[in-house]
Amino acid sequence: MDFSIISNFVEALPANFQKLPASFQDLAARDPQGLLYGAAGLLSAVLLLLYVVRGRRSRDGKPLEQNTKTSHMDRRTATSQTQADTKARIASSADGASELQKKPQPAPTQHVGQSRRAPLMLASTNDIVSNETRALDLSEFGVYAPHFDFNDSDAFKMAIKEVREAQNKVASDEGITIADPEATVQEPANIALDRLAARAYRADCDAAIATVTWNTIEQREERLSKTQASIDAMLLSAGRIINPAFATLKLKELRLTHEQREKLKEEKETRAELARLKKEEALLTKDATLAEKEEVRLQQAVAKANQAAQKATGEEAFELEARAGELTRELETAHHKAERARDMVQQSNAGYLYVISNVGAFGEGVFKIGISRRPDPDAYIEDLGQESVPFPYDTHATIYSDDAASLRDTVYAALDDKRMNRTGRHNGFFTATLDDITTELTRLVPDAEISSSAEAQGYHQTLAQLRQNESGAA
Repeated sequence: MDFSIISNFVEALPANFQKLPASFQDLAARDPQGLLYGAAGLLSAVLLLLYVVRGRRSRDGKPLEQNTKTSHMDRRTATSQTQADTKARIASSADGASELQKKPQPAPTQHVGQSRRAPLMLASTNDIVSNETRALDLSEFGVYAPHFDFNDSDAFKMAIKEVREAQNKVASDEGITIADPEATVQEPANIALDRLAARAYRADCDAAIATVTWNTIEQREERLSKTQASIDAMLLSAGRIINPAFATLKLKELRLTHEQREKLKEEKETRAELARLKKEEALLTKDATLAEKEEVRLQQAVAKANQAAQKATGEEAFELEARAGELTRELETAHHKAERARDMVQQSNAGYLYVISNVGAFGEGVFKIGISRRPDPDAYIEDLGQESVPFPYDTHATIYSDDAASLRDTVYAALDDKRMNRTGRHNGFFTATLDDITTELTRLVPDAEISSSAEAQGYHQTLAQLRQNESGAA
């Protein structure tokens, strides 16, 4: 803006003051402050007039410099052509960028047809987090399909590192923003604008990646696409765009980060299952030791009872023989239990498959199917009920198998469409009828004994007490 007019006006004030009419000179003598305010108002009006004139010339597309070579009509025509070319280029670049992933990258939103630069609209990290505090229904956006098949989280970590290194290489060699190769008008690169756009795009992508969760992954993918389109619109008149190769790598980093976190959850569940099995192995060893000690104790007791019965006579001899027979039966049970415990210690896959229900906790038609490696599965089921549910479990079947895990997996596969939790691999709850379970078990283990009764004693007694209390209060 040319300020020479203002400076000349200020310098000429003393000389012009002498040329003013007598009335103005008299006003200056009587009220110099009022005259000063008037002069300030006049100066402000001049500045506003110059600003409006300059803004109107800029909006009309008139050149501000005398040596501008592009005419008004040529510049408007070139800008319109740039918009059309950029739209076509962005649509085609989205297809070409999909080679780096198994699933095609979502195509960025096309530019809005406008000649002036569009405002850059980006959200802060706090905005991203606050928008996701509400619970989201998976049916609102569909089930996420994994794009990578790495075996563990360390492989994902290495892949993320490689993607970030590739991003740095692209940013260094080509730049995060590049010139649009199909634009008809190429303006000189604005380094400040390029840096601002690159930092804004990278920061928004990093914020989306840092806050991605299982129920926001598709929203984050869409956010990256919208951010790219928004910055491309801002750079439209400059003939520059976000580098499609860099955008593709950012999308890949987002998906890798999400799937790594899901793999970490899966590994945590696996570690918990291994810890449970390790605990059961320790209990199995302890139970086997106790069973052997009990067998030895009963052997000694039977021997003593037999010796005493041989020495006794009459009624005493009869009672001692009866006692010896009872101890012998206990010894047989203990021997069988100790033998089974020793076998289970030696066979790492041996165990019991159990089928239990809990009407008071889960309602009718819900069954839990699992395995236990303890020699006494009933004791395991009793402990299971005391830890997690308000009422004891009802046992419908306990089936011994040399490969209990394989038997369990086969039953799980047959009842897969009846799972309550479709994502929990080790979760054994099913909404099925006992007939469905019985049919599958008898097919696999023909001599399996299955009980159809569900006593639910604690639950029914509780209901009876509640009814009694209600009737007494009435």
